[in-house]
Amino acid sequence: MKFKAKGQKPSSESVLVDSRSMLRSMVFGMSFAVGLTFGAGQGIAQSDMSEPQPAADTALTGAANAEAGAEASVETKINKMAPKTEPSAAPVAVMDGPTGDATSSVIFMYHRFGEDQYPSTNIKLDQFKAHVKELTDGNYTVMDVPKIVAALETGGGLPDRAIGITIDDAYRSVYQEAWPIFRANDMPFTVFVSSQQVDDGYSNYMTWDMLREMAKAGVTIGGHSQNHSHLPDLDIEAVKAELAHSAARFKEELGFVPEIFAYPYGEANADVIAAVKEAGYKAAFGQQSGAMSNESDFMYLPRFALNEHYGAMDRFTLAANSLPLRVSDITPGDYTLTRNPPAFGFTLKEPTPNIACYPSDGQATMSRLGDERVEIRLDGPVASGRWRINCTAMGAEQRWHWFGMLYTVP
Repeated sequence: MKFKAKGQKPSSESVLVDSRSMLRSMVFGMSFAVGLTFGAGQGIAQSDMSEPQPAADTALTGAANAEAGAEASVETKINKMAPKTEPSAAPVAVMDGPTGDATSSVIFMYHRFGEDQYPSTNIKLDQFKAHVKELTDGNYTVMDVPKIVAALETGGGLPDRAIGITIDDAYRSVYQEAWPIFRANDMPFTVFVSSQQVDDGYSNYMTWDMLREMAKAGVTIGGHSQNHSHLPDLDIEAVKAELAHSAARFKEELGFVPEIFAYPYGEANADVIAAVKEAGYKAAFGQQSGAMSNESDFMYLPRFALNEHYGAMDRFTLAANSLPLRVSDITPGDYTLTRNPPAFGFTLKEPTPNIACYPSDGQATMSRLGDERVEIRLDGPVASGRWRINCTAMGAEQRWHWFGMLYTVP
């Protein structure tokens, strides 16, 4: 649905980028990327945030800021839910919808709504309502995520500023707080569900009855594994077992198996991706920032994560208007590191002056090798967990071109 509203010379010179001193780095191409990795199992929600943050326009400062933190919140309320009802028919994913000449889209990711006791995974309701108002009053087209994926993957065009909305983990506040607002504004969205979290009957998660109701009303349901595990840490047969178990539960409870997937914590590697593809998923999302395009890896698509700290309107509108920074020959090629420190690099597909890259951990040297190649070298190993790097450049249309990567660090 449509909502309407009112050249740089080649250089191989090294540029020092220190993620702990962004406020002192006055640069043009600044990074404003969020990397949130959330998950919950047995009532536990974890987050890990890192966001170098640029100015949206001249009204904002020209400095970039990187913050990293980890919070863990324990949720202990347990309440077994009502018995299931008969499964509804599977929603039909169709490719028709708004069209245009654009070959990119922005996908947002939420988790909780109005659960202020969990700020690292929550969006305040006033922030959320402001986001919805922007999307309904602005020059955006909010579309079903499967339709966006189908259009880009098959070469079809999208409207400029096509937006997709995703929500991970199926918290109860999605049903109670977010869905009524989305429904009142006729806005489609996708919920990625870890089947065991629903089966365990925790009171802060939705029930299968709630998910059936939403699916029947047209909400897209996506896969998110069985146990919300760190999939790269598992034996590949255990990964396949998780995928098979969750598929069986979706089929039993909803009457269909989802076609799109989101990796828990945004973590993946080549074997995990192959297993997800073998399980029948047509596209899968990580938790790295950036706009997706028709050239993206459709089994590891980017999303902009939103929470209380990273839910301000200047950040939201900047991300909603962003464009992909088109690159190729990305190294490392696997999303789980086998070398630490990583030797990160990529080739620009278009002339891009004033590009800047920001790691979530470590001091890095960026080298421009001619017009196309960008290489990043770190001063030492990065911490285990998740490591992000985000590269941005302001385009001629005064919209940020953005490329982000998330790597799992053993």
